[in-house]
Amino acid sequence: MARKNTTLRWVCEWIMLGAGALGAGFLGQRTGLPAAWLVGPMVVAIVYALAKQEPPQNVPPFSRMVALAIIGTLLAASFQPSVLPTIFSNLPAVLLAISGTLLLSLAGGRALSYIADLDSKTAVIGTLPGVAAGMIPISDSLGADTRLVALIQYSRVVLVILSASLISYFFTSADTNLSSPSSATTAPASFLPEDSLLVYVATALVALVGSWGGRRLKIPSGTLIGPLVMGVVLKELGILSVALPFGVSQIAYAVLGIYVGLLFDSAYIRHAGRVLPAVLASTLALMIGCAGLGWSLSVLTKSGILTGYLATTPGGLHSIAVIALESGADPSLAIAVQMMRVFAVVMVTPLLTRW
Repeated sequence: MARKNTTLRWVCEWIMLGAGALGAGFLGQRTGLPAAWLVGPMVVAIVYALAKQEPPQNVPPFSRMVALAIIGTLLAASFQPSVLPTIFSNLPAVLLAISGTLLLSLAGGRALSYIADLDSKTAVIGTLPGVAAGMIPISDSLGADTRLVALIQYSRVVLVILSASLISYFFTSADTNLSSPSSATTAPASFLPEDSLLVYVATALVALVGSWGGRRLKIPSGTLIGPLVMGVVLKELGILSVALPFGVSQIAYAVLGIYVGLLFDSAYIRHAGRVLPAVLASTLALMIGCAGLGWSLSVLTKSGILTGYLATTPGGLHSIAVIALESGADPSLAIAVQMMRVFAVVMVTPLLTRW
């Protein structure tokens, strides 16, 4: 009887946690919270973990693997091959912006590890400006401290979005040589129709085969990178533009958010509070360095200062895309540089952290 009551209580607690996580994700999305479906469930899980007297049982490994495969496929879906002409026409400047941001991030991560006495792998992964929701599972698979990576990544996202919004307000309509917004967001036609059941099935196969291949080939973070590479290649060849049904990506983010949130305890919250000033200082230094790269990009490409800043600002891809479309900047160049940097960061992070 006691075992039955324990099981029933466990089921009820997970139902309440899941309902609270989904509610927080929906509320965050409605209020415009960045990465709402990851951050909202993560906050709910942190509150739940702090309220428990004993460490709570975390998300099963299989659920995390499925979530990683879905997120890898989602990253592939966000990559638009149509940005490639923009990149090739400005290749030296784009390479300078991407490599410069990577070098600044690596230097900032190493400095942060010394200043705040953090594990260097954790500091570097947290500082690298990829998609925050993609860097967190990569950090988990590479043995970094996922909690600190989440803290560093999302504190930077908030600062980046706030600064980009303010700067775009003052520089709206200042840029010239604007391209059509559709040039950066329209993918080439594929052999399979979009938004059909066949595409969803094919996308599921990409997630399954890509994650299996990534693990079999022993690629670092292969569960995420395998579907990402496979999806991008299929998209570039015009065979398939991967697509996910509504709700799948939200649930995957929520699973990952719950997993990260349940890792927190009261002692770690105090530790995070102690390192937060150093995290914010390193983030501001990285943003200033990237702003310098943005100025260089604007000079080399003869685009405006706002375009250069939005193209090189370290993170917040989706919010930056919206700001670029609405502010009078060149969205094709800004989004192209951001997308290529995301792809480069996700691909090289496992290699950099091993080195």
